[in-house]
Amino acid sequence: MKLSKEYKIKIEQEFDFVIKKMLESENPDQMMYYFSGIYGLLQRILNFEYSDELLFTYFIIERSCKDIANQLSALRQGSPVPTFHKNFGSKLIEVTKELRDSFFNSKHRVESLKKLIVLAYTCTGNGFYLTEKNTIEIFAVTKKLEGKD
Repeated sequence: MKLSKEYKIKIEQEFDFVIKKMLESENPDQMMYYFSGIYGLLQRILNFEYSDELLFTYFIIERSCKDIANQLSALRQGSPVPTFHKNFGSKLIEVTKELRDSFFNSKHRVESLKKLIVLAYTCTGNGFYLTEKNTIEIFAVTKKLEGKD
């Protein structure tokens, strides 16, 4: 991804801040609020240094964030089906860290974005069902994160 050094530094700093705040978050809504800062920054950068790769990355992060937020909203409104795995928060932080570390490597970034899509899908009714059946295995190995269970 072609970006100026200035924007690369801003992206790294934003990821670092977001991850720190996600680790400190006390609830999923707060965690998603901070996570959304990533796509917010990417959207602003698109206005100055557009690239198809940056747009692709922005779109996946933004869409995943909104899909997860919609499911959280449904739960708050009394949805009878819980669709969040108990390790969802830890896994989201793990995937966010991985995305930060791989952001400027196209091949690795795409792999991290795939994990984010799968993670977001696990919040849907069908995605949660497939997780419960162990068809989706994203939660099979969850790294222990400092400050989160």
